[in-house]
Parts: sequence; C-alpha cells; structure tokens
Amino acid sequence: MTIEVIGYIVFLLGAFGIVLGARFATAVLCLSTLFGAAAAIQLPSLGGSSIQPSHLLLFSLIACCMLRPRLIQAALASTAYPGPGFWFAGYILFSVLSAFFLPRIFQGATLVYSSARGASGVMSTIASPLSPGSSNLTQAVYLLSDLACFAVVGGLAQLGHARFLAQTLVMTAITCFALASLDVGTFMAGQPEWLDFIRNANYTMHTAETMSGFKRIVGSYPEASAYGSAALAYFTFTLMLWLERFPSRMAGFAALSIGVTILLCTSTTAYIAGALVLLAVIAFSLNQLVAGRTTTRHAAFLGVTLFVVPAAVIGLMLIPDAWNAVNDLANLALVDKLESQSGEERTAWNALALTAFVETATFGGGLGTVRASSFPAAVLSNVGLAGTILFLVFLHSLLNAARSKKLPGWSDRTIGLAAIFASMAQIASATVSASGTDLGLLFSITAGLATGCLTCPSARERIAQPQLSRTSASLTTLPVLIST
Repeated sequence: MTIEVIGYIVFLLGAFGIVLGARFATAVLCLSTLFGAAAAIQLPSLGGSSIQPSHLLLFSLIACCMLRPRLIQAALASTAYPGPGFWFAGYILFSVLSAFFLPRIFQGATLVYSSARGASGVMSTIASPLSPGSSNLTQAVYLLSDLACFAVVGGLAQLGHARFLAQTLVMTAITCFALASLDVGTFMAGQPEWLDFIRNANYTMHTAETMSGFKRIVGSYPEASAYGSAALAYFTFTLMLWLERFPSRMAGFAALSIGVTILLCTSTTAYIAGALVLLAVIAFSLNQLVAGRTTTRHAAFLGVTLFVVPAAVIGLMLIPDAWNAVNDLANLALVDKLESQSGEERTAWNALALTAFVETATFGGGLGTVRASSFPAAVLSNVGLAGTILFLVFLHSLLNAARSKKLPGWSDRTIGLAAIFASMAQIASATVSASGTDLGLLFSITAGLATGCLTCPSARERIAQPQLSRTSASLTTLPVLIST
C-alpha cells in the first residue's frame, strides 16, 4: 500500500470532518467527487487498484455520523419503507449478495468480458468463462459505500440541511468548471503535467487528446466521457435551481459555464445524454407553462432552446468554414464513433453481456462479474431480472415522490426536483457508456438529497419527536446544528 501526497491531504480533511461535523464532511465529500483521476492510496498487491479521495472521505463522514446518534436515526429513516431509500437499499443488498453466490452457481455457464483486473493491473478485454474474481468484492464495497452515502445525505436533508447541500453542489459545479478551464489552459500552454498530481490513479489517462482540432476536455477526470457525465449532472442540477428561482446567485452562472464546457468537451456520452436531458427539461418547462406556473425564466429557457438555438444553427450553416468544422466534429463524436474500433468493442461487450443474462436463466452472473458498455445491459447481466426490477421500483418511487400530495415547503421541493433531474441525467449518461452497475457517489448524493427533501412531513415529525420537549429557542436553532 502506498499513500500518495493527495492521500495525506485527504486524511487531514477527514480528521477535520470528524471534529467539525457532518456538514463540513459532506461538503468536502461533494468536492472530492470531482477528482475522478486521483488516487489517495495505491494498492499494488490488488492488481494496481487505486482508492479515490471520495471513498476515503466517505469513511470520515460515516465516522462523523457514528458520533451523532440523531444523524444516525435520520439516515436510517431515509431508507425506511415505503420511500425510495428502502428500494435503493434493497437493490444494493441484493446486488451484494449476488456477488458472492451467483458467480459460483453459474461458474463456467457462459462467456463474459470480465470486470476484474489482471496481474498487470489492466482490465481484461478478452472473453473468458464466467468465474468469481476480485471485482466481486470491490464492486460490493463500492455499492455499500453508495448506500451509506445515500442514507447520510438523505438524513441531513431531512434534518433541515437541504439548502446547505444544494449550495454545496452549486459551488462544486463552479469548481468543476474551474478545473476544466485549468485542463484547457495547461494544455494550450504546453504544460499538461502541471495537473499530474490529481491524475495519479492507475487508469489509462486520455488527457491530451484532440478531436477535429478541439481539445477534449477532461478536467480532473481520466477521459472526456467521465468529465461529460459528471458535468451534465451539475449542469442539470444548477439549471433546474435557476429555472425554479432557487435563491442562489451562482446557480445561473454555474449552469451557463458548465453548459459551455459540455458543448466543447467532444464527449459522445455527454452529447447523447445531454440531448435527452434537454428534452426532459423542455417538457417540464412546457408543463409548467400549460399548468399556469411558468416564470420568466421558464419562458426564457423555452425561447432559447426552441427558437434562438435553431436560428443560430441555421445562421451557422451560412458560414461554410464554421459549419464544416462543427459538422466534422459531430460526425467524429456521433456518427463515426459507432464504426470505430472502440464502438465495435463496446457493442461486443453489450452483446455478450445480454447473452450472459439469457444463459444464466435471467439470474445474472453476479455483481462485478460481467463487463458491459451500457447501464441497462450491465444491470441485467450482473444482477439479473430481480435486481433490475428492484432498481426500477426505486426509480419509480423516486419520481413518484415529487408528485406526492404531502410535499414539504417550496425550497425543499425545488431542491428535490433539481436533484431528481440530476440523478436522471447520470442514469442517461450511464445508459450510453457505463461498464458496470455502480453509478458512483455523485448519484448517491443527488438521489439521497432528493429522497430527503421529498420525504413526507410525517417522517420528519418522527425524527424530531425526541426533541419536542426542548424549548422553542433550541428548535429554531436546530437547522444549523449537526452535533446533536
């Protein structure tokens, strides 16, 4: 085990989080999700695996919660039946059980592209018989970490810290834009190695690639698609806050700046998933218009997306050089991508993953056993039909929470709605290019925030019941305290 320089910084921040409370620990965790190419700890004995800063800081947040019983109670309440957290916990626990039983039950039953690392530390890309591997354990740990993160964030939101969490995500989005700017700036200056200290994980780094003359923006991630997926989640969250007039001066700036980097990042994943997200937001804005709840911001957004952008595209077509450059980029990122070696390889992964789903009698090969290139294919082939149904029930419950007649106040509803859209954006990105079933800590943060914000008032009353005997003064200060 080797602790990197950034690892010592993470340990220090984690210690501060335990002392200063869950709000500080959660804010640092949110920021750490940006460093997708960083390794706090290297594990050469496990095939060169890397532990990212975000997962180390999650342990700090969990330790912080263990010292605060009321936060533990709120975290458990966020996974109570029949809320979305209950079904998310069911999906996670079923997936973890599948990792230990299904690979042994169906060993040798089908051919798969394994998610395990070989002796050289490189992911296998050769089809081999299904068998247990180290990835079963690592993926189980990742999913349990996702569940813990979901529960803690949901508990914090239920305790009245939703606005703080929303502001933290807005600042994280701005930091994401700053890191993307540094990526482009250091590349243009001919000094990309300046960011090597946050690109030290044992991954293949695609940090100096260009496409049709455009620098592929990766920010603090190993490749453009990873950056595009994360940036799209932040863009969606901040855009929805801006549309719904959430009281944040930076939400609109964050959405605009992140949106520009998504357009320039040349990521196929970001372009396809981004188109789906924009269609969803347009549909939402049109629904607000029909229902008579539209604001000037909804009208402005509809005007830009439905009229200004098409007019700009038509105008661009009148400038041959500019249109040819954009057209070449679109062809490389979208049309030619499927015909490339990478596209053919990923198509083969999905085909073999779906074959494994059928040949394991729809049970799946077990979490971490099968490598795919699309989230639906990965879920079906790894955790089977039962795991897929649990995840779909979770999604239905999450979306249904926004339509509940027992919604909380306007602020929590706005944050919860933005968090749902951000979660859906991440699922859209994963549907395009995810190789496994782990949606990551950022998804757990947004989904947990949505669950905590849209929890029925009766659940909040149950959490607050032990505090009803306190004085009214202590009740008014409760939202800003975390150590009780």
